[in-house]
Amino acid sequence: MKLFTARGKVLLPLFLLVLHQIFSAEANPLSLASAAFSAIALSVSFVYKDQLSCYFAECCGKQWVDFNHTGFKEALAAKVYGQPLIGRLSEAVQEHWNNRHPAKALVLSLHGPTGTGKNYAVRILADHLFKRGGRSRYFHLFSATVHFPHSRLLDTYADQIHEWVRGNVSLCGKSVFVFDEIDKMPHSLLDVLKPFVDYHEHINGIDYRRAIFIFLSNSGSELIMRRMVELKRSGHDRSDTSNMAKFDHLLSEHVYSDNSSALRSSALLQHHLVSRFIPFLPLERDHVIGCIKDYLKASQPAHTGEKDLIDRVLNELPFVPNDERFFSSAGCKRIVDKTLMVLNDS
Repeated sequence: MKLFTARGKVLLPLFLLVLHQIFSAEANPLSLASAAFSAIALSVSFVYKDQLSCYFAECCGKQWVDFNHTGFKEALAAKVYGQPLIGRLSEAVQEHWNNRHPAKALVLSLHGPTGTGKNYAVRILADHLFKRGGRSRYFHLFSATVHFPHSRLLDTYADQIHEWVRGNVSLCGKSVFVFDEIDKMPHSLLDVLKPFVDYHEHINGIDYRRAIFIFLSNSGSELIMRRMVELKRSGHDRSDTSNMAKFDHLLSEHVYSDNSSALRSSALLQHHLVSRFIPFLPLERDHVIGCIKDYLKASQPAHTGEKDLIDRVLNELPFVPNDERFFSSAGCKRIVDKTLMVLNDS
């Protein structure tokens, strides 16, 4: 380290103190050693204070915040069932993460029926972005029904979101903000996000372009379900990517025309600030079986692989349409309760 760098200039008085002790008539070995040790300790603590603080507590450095794209992609494929289009989620995050100077923040809108893996995919993303996963101080989850239940408090909520985003991005530009159940949010509340996700290099000295904003919604579920029933009846499989690719266009059209959605009336759509719409498809019997097996393996290992138990749980779950029973109406959302109920009845 050069003594007269910016940090060296701050340390210079410490070294002068040591020299003073050395040439002082009253200097003795003990005082010399004490002065030298103090100077060295203060020098090290000043130069490496950021590294030391990150060693003991979470910070925005690479040791705490670093995207594992390969791990994320593999985890999605292994743990999120029946979603042939979910690779677009990992691609979008990777492209944004690898771009050191993106034009704007990444805005993702995930749509689909309940229990199809939207929240689960976001939790997996947190685990592969942050060392502390969803417990990271840089991962922020908002639920419309919990955090924004009253439309009359729209202005209050908007102020809270504004301050929360501004304050947290100032701490870490790679922060992630997730808004769940946005179809239940007060209309126009999402407008408060527009400055943060628009094409600005900075706002009052804060750069928001590395941040990620994710919206989760059931909006479009009926459209997705109806289209999947049509494909199923015509003999098409969800692995047929040519048919699945059409969902992007259909979903985008629906979101722009759905007057009941908070996103539809927001400035984010009007100014085309949503980076990608990602559809989540309804789950079939085999996908739900995978969810049941995962739960048994993780929480009820003594019953792992019991086919009779799995069949009994499946019989407790509603499938639609009623006569054909193609898709689980609740996805994998109710398997824990139903499995425990079956086990208790055994």
